[in-house]
Amino acid sequence: MSPLPETVLKDQSDLQLVGQTRLKRFGIHIYDASFYIIGKKSNEPIRTNICALSITYARNISASRLLAHTKNEWERLGFAEKYPLDAWLRILKGMWPDVTKGDQLVVVTTPDGMTTFYNKNNSLGKIQDRDFGKAFLAIWLDENSRYKKNRKELLGE
Repeated sequence: MSPLPETVLKDQSDLQLVGQTRLKRFGIHIYDASFYIIGKKSNEPIRTNICALSITYARNISASRLLAHTKNEWERLGFAEKYPLDAWLRILKGMWPDVTKGDQLVVVTTPDGMTTFYNKNNSLGKIQDRDFGKAFLAIWLDENSRYKKNRKELLGE
């Protein structure tokens, strides 16, 4: 698993690893992910801690495909009626790059509602919305997330 890039560590040097996982679909390695927090581990880390989710991609994936997958997962989790998904997706479209094998994207959320996306070299952008960070991390961490085994590994269970 890849360590957090310096661009993240300069802003959040106290992040501690909680768990790691590898996502494979039909035997194909998609990505490796690591979950970090600052502070004590809790039942609801997204609400009470600064959190970071790092994803290192094992395949080339277009930004449009990442956006489509994000939308599908949010809808599957029942968020379409609850949150402004289209507005969030427009913001993400402006900041997410296409990823190639070995690229790392990191999302950092804070309890006050700031979400920042990073790649290896810099900050890609910020979203100030208390609900966004929670909804974004829910794709991996919600009890109804698609990949239960990966969720448990990320949460160190």
